[in-house]
Amino acid sequence: MTRKWITTLSALVIAAAFATAIAPDSADAADPVDPGRFVWHDLLTKDLGAAKRFYGGLFGWRFEDTKRGERPYVLARSGSTLVAGMVDVSANATTGPQWLSYMSVADVDRSVAQVRTDGGKVLVEAANFPNARAAVIADPQGAPLGLAQVRQRIPEAADPLPGHFFWDEYLARDAGKALDFYKRLGAYESAISDSRLGIEYHILRTTRARAGLFQLPATATGVEPNWLPYVLASDPAALAARVDSLGGRVLLPAAPERRNNSLVVIADPGGAPLALQKFPF
Repeated sequence: MTRKWITTLSALVIAAAFATAIAPDSADAADPVDPGRFVWHDLLTKDLGAAKRFYGGLFGWRFEDTKRGERPYVLARSGSTLVAGMVDVSANATTGPQWLSYMSVADVDRSVAQVRTDGGKVLVEAANFPNARAAVIADPQGAPLGLAQVRQRIPEAADPLPGHFFWDEYLARDAGKALDFYKRLGAYESAISDSRLGIEYHILRTTRARAGLFQLPATATGVEPNWLPYVLASDPAALAARVDSLGGRVLLPAAPERRNNSLVVIADPGGAPLALQKFPF
């Protein structure tokens, strides 16, 4: 779970995500987009074909090949619902395969200025797109994150479905500093929900729980601070058993001490990490 900088990621990637992808399927069934809510996920990959075979075989996602400018962009659907995008970054030597999460903010320009003040970096400057104004930043610990000021409502399912993203989790090198940073950026409140295995697990909340945060143990060598997206799975262990044959790897197998055997962390064929979890567990 090492990370390469998204230094050459162009604004076309953001345009791809927000030109069509986060538009709700129905404008009638929609809730306001709260700051701090994660609204989209893009896979940055060096091999779109391998990524489509992997995620199609694992989750049953279907794919729609499009382009934004000259850059190939793939929309992924679970059933009829748009769930993610895939961006070809094979031409970008300094951009590593990874999932990029987008967090809603009330004012992206103000948030970008705050990131700079608080010690982070701006990887892609804020720009306007049909449905949003968005940017990509790296926080003070180096983790990349998309910021989106969404101009229209996006439905939010009360009960997420298998094969859909439902959670994001921050793996921090310094949990205290990360909490301070994201409470300001995402307007979060936080509370410790678990301290098993000697690790305090913080829930970040706005109108509802939005994300988790915990400090990486000292033994987690080679793991950089990052936002790890979660996909809901009815049987994570069964999915994990198929990962190798689809070209991926299991990074963290199910175990009784980790959420009652309900959590698996995998890497796709390009090495992008992703969590699979049954919930409630």
